[in-house]
Amino acid sequence: MIDYVAILTILVITTFSGSVGALALKKGMNDLPQLSLNLVLKNGWIYLGSFLYLLSAVTNITLLKFLDYSIAFPMTSLTYVWTVIISYFVFKEKLSIRKILAVILIIVGVFIISQ
Repeated sequence: MIDYVAILTILVITTFSGSVGALALKKGMNDLPQLSLNLVLKNGWIYLGSFLYLLSAVTNITLLKFLDYSIAFPMTSLTYVWTVIISYFVFKEKLSIRKILAVILIIVGVFIISQ
């Protein structure tokens, strides 16, 4: 029997950690005055972003145990939804009608493919 709550939880963890991981890596790289291995290895944001990316990968692999690849992989596009939301609140990026429509289409597409 498929536990839909567990699958949804894993999906949210996968997509959210991937999106926040990318945000942390961007922040870490933006904080560097110059690109050098020494500075990268001393940057906590890089470690946080790397950890979150790893978490995203592990939970994505776990998701594949419960869902067909043709369903699981398109569901990871929800990462883009989180990215738009985070960009709006953290970076104060504008939400254009085009972005809102794209987010709605992604959510509708994920819903349709999951049925």
